[in-house]
Formats: sequence, structure tokens, C-alpha cells
Amino acid sequence: MRYPKTKEKRLYDSRRWRTASKLFLSREENILCHYCLMSGRETPATVVHHITPHKGDYDLFWDESNWMGLCKECHDRIGQITDNGGLIPGCDADGNPVDPQHPWNRR
Repeated sequence: MRYPKTKEKRLYDSRRWRTASKLFLSREENILCHYCLMSGRETPATVVHHITPHKGDYDLFWDESNWMGLCKECHDRIGQITDNGGLIPGCDADGNPVDPQHPWNRR
């Protein structure tokens, strides 16, 4: 039995998304993984991550200010954590939490 694609799946499968995400990751400020960079590592970004989960919201999905470049490892790890309501682990070189939702970062 074949199931219809979800709205989110159709967005990610679109030619527009493939083109936009490649262009986004090719820009100088997005070529390195955001979280690896904050931890002092230089890892190429290979995935466009939605900072605020769009949950099918078309406008939020296409809002580039809601995108960040991540490596696949960080994207998979962070996705599992944030999808389950947790905080992203890790800190930057100064010892500050990398998760923007961490209470220390809510000033």
C-alpha cells in the first residue's frame, strides 16, 4: 500500500528546496557547521537546519532567517534532542551554552 507524501516531505523533495538549500550552504557564512564552529571545530555544513521547527508552515519553511548550516552529525543529534523537548548539549570556547533556548542565553 502506498501512502501519500506529507506536506513536509513534499517541501523537502521539491526542486526549489534543493536549489535554495545548496545556494544557502554555498554562501561563505554558511559553509561551516554552526555548532561545530561554536565548539572550536571547523566541519563543513552539509544540511540546512530549521532553527524553529516549521511543522509544515510554508512561510516559516522558506524563511532563510530561520535556517542554519549544520553537519549531518550535529543535525541528526540536535534534531533528536530538540524534537523531544530537550536542550542542545555543548558549550562554546568561553563555556557558554550553545543552545539559544538555554536559560543562560535568555537575557
